Amino acid sequence: MNKFYLAMGIAFLIDIIIYSLYPVFNNSVPSIGGLTNFYSYQIILLVVSTALFAGVVLAVKDNGSGR
Repeated sequence: MNKFYLAMGIAFLIDIIIYSLYPVFNNSVPSIGGLTNFYSYQIILLVVSTALFAGVVLAVKDNGSGR
């Protein structure tokens, strides 16, 4: 199995687990910058997901997989 696909699958699994934790924080009280918890959680997870997937791509690319 290609290391890229394995690493990306693990990254997707971590991302799905993190997104599934949202109901734990489900409230409508403003939390960050006047945004509700839903929107602040989504913005934070966009940054986390971007870093996670970029890390996978850079790690596999540095190891010479040819991608």
